[in-house]
Amino acid sequence: MLGVSLAGSDLAGCSDLAGCSARAFTTYIPSSFGGRINNKEVRGNPKPRKFYGWVIVLVSALLGFLGTGFYSYSRGMFLPHLANTLDDGNRFSISMGFSCAVITGALVAPYLGRYLDHGSPKKVMLGGVAIVSASYLMLAHVSNLLQFYFVVSVCMGLGMATMGGPVWHRSVMNWFDHWRGRAIAFAVMGASISGILMPPLVNAMIEAIDWRNAYIVFGATTALALFPAIYVYMRDRPEEIGEVRDGHQYVADNPDEMVIIAEDNVLWSTKDMLTHKGFWAISVMFGSMFCVFAAVMLHLFSHLRDIGLDGGTAAQVLSLTALFAALGKPVVGWLSDYWGARVSIWLALICQGLALLLFSAANSTIAAILAGCLYGFGYSGMSPLRTFAISSTLGSRSFGSASGLLRFVEMPWALMASPIAGLIYDQTGSYQIAFQVLAALMLVCCLGPFFIAVGGRRDRIRRKAQEAAD
Repeated sequence: MLGVSLAGSDLAGCSDLAGCSARAFTTYIPSSFGGRINNKEVRGNPKPRKFYGWVIVLVSALLGFLGTGFYSYSRGMFLPHLANTLDDGNRFSISMGFSCAVITGALVAPYLGRYLDHGSPKKVMLGGVAIVSASYLMLAHVSNLLQFYFVVSVCMGLGMATMGGPVWHRSVMNWFDHWRGRAIAFAVMGASISGILMPPLVNAMIEAIDWRNAYIVFGATTALALFPAIYVYMRDRPEEIGEVRDGHQYVADNPDEMVIIAEDNVLWSTKDMLTHKGFWAISVMFGSMFCVFAAVMLHLFSHLRDIGLDGGTAAQVLSLTALFAALGKPVVGWLSDYWGARVSIWLALICQGLALLLFSAANSTIAAILAGCLYGFGYSGMSPLRTFAISSTLGSRSFGSASGLLRFVEMPWALMASPIAGLIYDQTGSYQIAFQVLAALMLVCCLGPFFIAVGGRRDRIRRKAQEAAD
């Protein structure tokens, strides 16, 4: 979705990019929007080179592995230990602490998003790594609920907001356009791979060295691995090294797909976004998906133990869930790049809803594994599809602002699921009703895709044909 401002530019009135003048193709989006999106200003035939955007994807995947992966996939294993140590086994109070971290992230998200649209994601990431590393070390020394709430709700909430997905998604968006769905999908595979490896590793680590020492290992690993990788290899925008989005070679090889989508360059105000039906559809769909994911990752390990699985088997189910999430990401990336957002989102929602119903009824290892595999495939596209839906519906130029505002609007959804699931458990002694409620929420959200833009290659081809006909 190559977006340029048409009014007053050399591209005004040009319906066929391949036939425009060389001077017209020197028009490019400002660096705040991700840099040049074409390469026609390059004279002759430049020597092909590997597109550096894939290095950005690899660094982002490492951030997902050691950031989102460590935090999301390990909380469930720490939950009973934290509850027993800090509040006499009360899981609701610990769940509230993790949920309150969402408040911190949501409060800073609108300001962070606007900065990322024109500032340096790299600097934000480095600061986030420092905060998260320090938060893990502080978690290892908490001795009461007040300390736990401060470290998790304030420190970890701020750290995850500044080194998490919204930040490196902005970086990947700066480097990719037509390959955006697949690039984001490959980047978020880091978190899924972490989900495969972390549950059995963390379970064994806690049993061997205690949960406090496990948090110390988390903090040291995060700092020592991520600081050098981000500082050395991360680049904010392609023009820093003379590149364009998707790479010079791709743009030169695919002139028929270089279609102008004017709305992609719209600079949205907060008021305009809040009155856009697509904005609210994205908020409901992905706010629901994220809150369900948070609840499942926090409580699933305990649920599996409650239905009779031992710790090792429960951890293996979590790993299989993450494995299918990793395997599903390239599939979802391709689907979104080709078919657009709607089909991919419907597939994700239906798979998650059915899996949650299976979890609620599971009473054996085989049933739990089947539910885990289906849920993993369902949530595999959660993060890349959100990014794809925002950029298709609201454009790329205001992606950071839109993503940040959505994070704030989604806050009530994210706050509800984990504590409610914990409360249902405390009252009934089972998670069965909680999983059924979450499944119903996923199925209701299937209405959302009707209100967003389609995007994808088929939509670009349709627009190109329409331009030619006009």
